[in-house]
Amino acid sequence: MTCVEELNELYALENDLSFETHASGLTLARVNIPECQAECMLHGAHVLSYRPAHRERSILFLSDQAVFAQGKPIRGGIPICFPWFGSHPTDQTLPAHGWARTQAWELIETARTKNQVILRMALAQDELYSICELAFGAELSIDVSVTNGSDIPRTFEIALHTYFEINSITDVEVSGLENVPYVDQLKNEIHPGENTTIRFEEETDRIYQGSVKKITLSERNQKTQFIIEPRGSRSTIVWNPWIEKSKRMADFGDEEYLRMCCIETANVRANQIKLAAGQTHSTGATIRLA
Repeated sequence: MTCVEELNELYALENDLSFETHASGLTLARVNIPECQAECMLHGAHVLSYRPAHRERSILFLSDQAVFAQGKPIRGGIPICFPWFGSHPTDQTLPAHGWARTQAWELIETARTKNQVILRMALAQDELYSICELAFGAELSIDVSVTNGSDIPRTFEIALHTYFEINSITDVEVSGLENVPYVDQLKNEIHPGENTTIRFEEETDRIYQGSVKKITLSERNQKTQFIIEPRGSRSTIVWNPWIEKSKRMADFGDEEYLRMCCIETANVRANQIKLAAGQTHSTGATIRLA
């Protein structure tokens, strides 16, 4: 019996959830229920697409140049950056954004509620034990809980690196972070809350440090609003690579910066998580259309 056959035998939910082998050889989970259609990789516990029933396309951006391969991150969807964000703080030879997004997670449970399909996946490495729970329905929820399995305190960073599919980056604005101070990673500057929405006219890479209840990404000309409701999060990253950086990324099209905007539920830098032995912390978000 192949891996996919075994997964279907143990975890498929009739026509609502099935597993198949992606063209790359990686394992793909496919959700098809009245409330939504979605795709998720066991590789990285990575949500590739999510389309609510009343929408014609996924709300998540996936690059046409994305690489699907063992040990490689996927550009788009919702990568899980963990247990560090960006470069490793002490060892530059280690992969950017940690090892969670390039590892095969183990599927441990699936369930069907009245209006959702739920998948739970696990990953154990370096005495950190993680559970990713994905709930697909009229809204998308993702929660990653991390338990310190060692006998000493541990620290980690985490970011749910969500790429939103938009029509044009020049026509969007982000609200909900107006009064939150942020670090401009491009200029290495700290800014107080600016009491204004975020608009995009150049490369943007900001870490907002403070808890918020709701963030809204609006497309002014399309009347589309994406709502992000964070949980257990004290940081939010807002990112668009703009023109020159897009050209430098091998797994990203030169013009694709126009069609995406990243808003990442996170705990990073000054707000990294510190766990005592045996403690657990969960970082999560619910994403929906207004």
